Amino acid sequence: MDYLRTELSNQDKNILTEIYNELEKITLPTTYRSEGVKGGYHASKIGVTNQRNARQTIFGLSKHKGVKQESRYTKKYPHILPLFRKFIQTHYPEFEFNSVYVNRNTISKKHLDSENAGVSLLVGFGNYSGGETVLYLPDEEKFDINTHSLIFNGSKISHKSEPFEGTRYSLVFFK
Repeated sequence: MDYLRTELSNQDKNILTEIYNELEKITLPTTYRSEGVKGGYHASKIGVTNQRNARQTIFGLSKHKGVKQESRYTKKYPHILPLFRKFIQTHYPEFEFNSVYVNRNTISKKHLDSENAGVSLLVGFGNYSGGETVLYLPDEEKFDINTHSLIFNGSKISHKSEPFEGTRYSLVFFK
């Protein structure tokens, strides 16, 4: 099996709405960089440094100088990570994670993950249209992560996101 899709229940959608409302209250860091200024490794790798409205951060554990530790945003906004746990407990309680990458209004180019080797659970939410996730299996297959979560190994399966209209969040849960 290359991937697993799981339909979002009404309860899942309600929790994602709660997460959306909380994320909209905080300021996520921009990934935009002026011409000639090199962005962070991850943002550059997935091609979002030229997207003015793109925002990304990590909650839970993150690597800093090779050491996994609680992320800056987990410390700054301690009420957010419990909402992510609540979503997983309702949606897919068997899925284990210690990190959640938050993307707001990002369109990623085709890439393989490096930091989150192993399976990840991807879900999208917000008021948007379009924005499908594309997996290369080896042919392109498109998935609507606004209706179903998607579990796959992003370090082995190339993937990208399609353009969208509106406000689009995606969460990447991983170990």
